[in-house]
Amino acid sequence: MPTEDPLDQIRHMVDKMTSSEVASTLEQILALGAAGQLSHLEPVNPPIHLPDPPAEGVALTVRVDVDDVSPKVWRRLVLRGDLTLAQMHGILQAAFGWLDSHLHRFWPGPRQELWRGPYFLTDYDVEEGDEGTLEADVRLDQVLREAGDRLFYTYDFGDGWTHTLRLESVEALDQDAPPAVCTRARNAGPLEDSGGPHGYNELVAAHAADPSLAQLEDYLREWVPSGWDPRDVDVNEVNEQVQGMGLSPDNADDDSAGFTVFGARREKGWPAALEALQGNLAQPVAARITALCERASAADGHLSEQDLAVIARPFRYLVELAGEDGIPLTQAGWIKPALVKQILTDLDLDQPWLGRSHQEVSTPPVRNLRDTCQDLGLLRKRKDRLLASRKAKALASDRDYLTLLTGSLLVHKNSLISATHGLFTLCLAAGGAHNSPDLAVEVADLLLACGINFGTPGEIDPWDVMDVVRTTWMFLNGGSGETGPDGQRHAVALSKAALWPDDA
Repeated sequence: MPTEDPLDQIRHMVDKMTSSEVASTLEQILALGAAGQLSHLEPVNPPIHLPDPPAEGVALTVRVDVDDVSPKVWRRLVLRGDLTLAQMHGILQAAFGWLDSHLHRFWPGPRQELWRGPYFLTDYDVEEGDEGTLEADVRLDQVLREAGDRLFYTYDFGDGWTHTLRLESVEALDQDAPPAVCTRARNAGPLEDSGGPHGYNELVAAHAADPSLAQLEDYLREWVPSGWDPRDVDVNEVNEQVQGMGLSPDNADDDSAGFTVFGARREKGWPAALEALQGNLAQPVAARITALCERASAADGHLSEQDLAVIARPFRYLVELAGEDGIPLTQAGWIKPALVKQILTDLDLDQPWLGRSHQEVSTPPVRNLRDTCQDLGLLRKRKDRLLASRKAKALASDRDYLTLLTGSLLVHKNSLISATHGLFTLCLAAGGAHNSPDLAVEVADLLLACGINFGTPGEIDPWDVMDVVRTTWMFLNGGSGETGPDGQRHAVALSKAALWPDDA
């Protein structure tokens, strides 16, 4: 029986060919490629043709499953049809407890054709030159129209968390209805960076066998949040996270409003990064943060041209090393040892305790610098190379680098993550603590005082804070975690510039 999938058709054809026929066909394909005659076969992302939105507003009841996890993890959401897919991304992040620290992508249904079918563009895709249909221009009620319609969402391309959104029913919309309400939930959202469904399923199985996780290796057991239970989910808490995004019926079609807080007010002198914390804080907590803002704003934020050169040097170095051709990587995706050695030498990062094999995986200064440059959008990985991004190539001076990096350091689609980064830099600039563990303890205490939890109610592990702010901490410490004699002064000045960019 013929299949509708072209790839399956090709497989059936190949199965019927002899080995000599396969070899001959491959030779012809390679010859065509060498002659440049396959350019028309390069994969493209065609525009996705969508119907107009419904004439009348609709409320969509959608079940969202995280694929390939056991036991099942899902949420039933009642959603306004006029939400954009860009806003839906934020709702899914909140509903499952993701941290929005990786790339994502929406794929249209009805069939699941991930990585080989059309997809909706994110802002990142546009920056990379991709063409197609922008997720911010598409409403949910244009892709989910009738019961049974499906939409797919992938988060973290490395771990590969794919979610299936299936429309269960369509009702008339109450114009005062909130953008999103969770009516049922099954099991806690997976742990971020746990290795995708396969790795997470192993953790769940280990917990089922022994909740103390005694059979796990020490480093892995310490990584799992204290008191973690994969079955623990509370619909009320899910709704708090979803509604904490700040979408309201009046701004549901305004993408720029998707990540602010209901009724938020800007406290005098507070940086924009702390916007998610404002509006409903107890007066003693607000006063405590205001005092930190006053101390931080009074700190020395002056950076000389020489300071700028020192700070920008490691970032400029990797961008210039990438050049037009990129930095070659090993098959495993690491910078090649000869270049690791060169980077250590040229940036004066070599240390006696580092191994002599110069493998990036066991050379933290280089690995951290590379990760920081990627996280800040200066470098991007494509196939077997690290390439300089378009915005990195446009930077001409040390000040250009610092303006770009400090201006984007605390900006995040998830306002609570922005606030966590903001509190970390605020505490550093205010001078209340001088090392990362103490800063993390102070930030964890402030978050709890603001009524924010990272999982277990009433407690936040400072190491979880460090996981969230890792990129910021690395940037403030030379990009690699290694700083010179002026490191603390530079970190304070950079923190101020990130907190109050208009004053920098």
